Amino acid sequence: MTNPAADVKVAPMNLGNEQKEVVQIGDLAKQAGVSVRAIRYYEELGLINPETHSVGGFRLYSEDSLKRLRVITRLKELGLSLMEIRQILLAKKIRSGDREAVRFLLKAFSDRLSDVESKIEALLRVKGELSNAISILRSCENCDREVLLDALQCRGCASLSSKEGVPDTIEVILG
Repeated sequence: MTNPAADVKVAPMNLGNEQKEVVQIGDLAKQAGVSVRAIRYYEELGLINPETHSVGGFRLYSEDSLKRLRVITRLKELGLSLMEIRQILLAKKIRSGDREAVRFLLKAFSDRLSDVESKIEALLRVKGELSNAISILRSCENCDREVLLDALQCRGCASLSSKEGVPDTIEVILG
């Protein structure tokens, strides 16, 4: 198992026919960048399960658990709820990997892609407005007038001459 933190204790363990390296929940949490509490909550939701338990009853997790946690984190970053993530992760198990599972996953990912594209468009609009506002404010910074950001004083300014080019933010500030 990858060991980004030097103090993570990795132990080999025989599981069935194969030997896997396993870690306790705290070490898994460190490697995945999530809290122990989050992992326990994900267990309650059926998103992740320990590979096995130690003799002392400690939960032990394998590399597969770390990969699964990283996927859960990525899906959360995409804006999916834990219930949506659960449906996605269980899609094959519930639907036996048939066409219904494929259609379900296709719809879930297509919907999310549509949401992401909408957010990108909105962010590009914000970026344009901020860039325009910065450009105007840079010209204000070099202005030789005593009073800045004043609608009456700035009316004749070349930076503000085209009304379409003035972002609402600057217009409101000047108003």
